[in-house]
Amino acid sequence: MEPLLFFLLGLPMTFAANQLIQRLTDYEEDEDEAAEVGEQARIVAKSLPWHIGAWPDRVRLIAIVSIPFLSAVAGWRFEPVQAAAVSLLVWALVVCTATDLLRFRVPNAVTYPGVVLALAATLLMPDADFVAAVAAAAIGGLCFLVMAIITRGGIGLGDVKLAVLIGAGLGFPAAYQALALGIIAGGVVILALFLAGVVGRRQAVPYAPFLALAAVVVVLTQGAAFAPL
Repeated sequence: MEPLLFFLLGLPMTFAANQLIQRLTDYEEDEDEAAEVGEQARIVAKSLPWHIGAWPDRVRLIAIVSIPFLSAVAGWRFEPVQAAAVSLLVWALVVCTATDLLRFRVPNAVTYPGVVLALAATLLMPDADFVAAVAAAAIGGLCFLVMAIITRGGIGLGDVKLAVLIGAGLGFPAAYQALALGIIAGGVVILALFLAGVVGRRQAVPYAPFLALAAVVVVLTQGAAFAPL
């Protein structure tokens, strides 16, 4: 019964995600986020395959359609209150996946409130681990900030903030498992795209989807800082 209930609750979340993704990918970035992706934008050599023709609408459709099914999994794996919080975290990660795929953008409007709500949940939920969430958020964000400096735009500040969100939501050690999985998956896929001639050496490739989707897998299988399994 609970998986079905959460599937139905995921339907309005699908509508909200669709509206937000359209808004964030259909107009120009605000100055703050334009500065964050500006370095990437300067190294983009050509549009990526999923930026052409009907593919942007397909990417958005795939992202939003996944939400009720992922919410149903949360309803199956967690107690109702925990499942609701996990569903919101998954929703945020899916939105970040879509916006980065379509516009090289990890929106502040999702990551900032997401971090605050995730940490608040660790203070309110039973058996939650606030210390692990804060530590994972701080260390994950710091590691990605160092990588952003070293790669000179290969890793953007949006990815740094996403790492903080993943840390705050998953805690230790699940967040580092998710980030490691995302880094490995991203490296393999980007190398394959390079060898296939789809991307060039100086071309930006969205990295947030690998981190976000890895976090979705880990949180639904291992739990969150505010919803341990």
